Amino acid sequence: MTRDRRTSDPRAADLLARFAAAFDVPQHPVPVDSVACDLLGLMITETDDIEVSGLLVPQTMRVYVNAREANENEGRRRFTIAHEIGHWVCQCDEGRITPPHPILCRDADMTDEVDKEMEREANNFAASLLMPEAHVHSVAATGASITAAAAQFGVSDVAMRWRYFNLGIPMPDDDTGV
Repeated sequence: MTRDRRTSDPRAADLLARFAAAFDVPQHPVPVDSVACDLLGLMITETDDIEVSGLLVPQTMRVYVNAREANENEGRRRFTIAHEIGHWVCQCDEGRITPPHPILCRDADMTDEVDKEMEREANNFAASLLMPEAHVHSVAATGASITAAAAQFGVSDVAMRWRYFNLGIPMPDDDTGV
């Protein structure tokens, strides 16, 4: 199923609603580690032993995050975890990926358009989870810079720019671009 990449994934909103109902914690920035571990039962491991940003091993319910990248940029770490949650919710929960196959997110592992679509789907889910559309529009309406908006959501400036672009929100006048 192809989804419009310019919209939000309703499964991310559903997951956030489930999290809010189960846990009384601040919702912004989204506590992505807690969503993964406490709500979904996924274990997060940072490791130097992978060459990708992250990977999901459905059979063990484990998310591996590249430790070097995680230490360099917390926003990227959060997006990586949200992306792997996207694979869990969008593909594993829906039965499109089954254990024992890990989900690797690198070009060499994506052999066809279905693989590429699953990556786009996981990216859209991650963006929808970390940067809920209504909240992004509210922040954008204040005229906040990309850097200020990214800080509010706990994401990188690059992720925030893409979210603005995909939601059709004009870049702030003081934004210098990518």
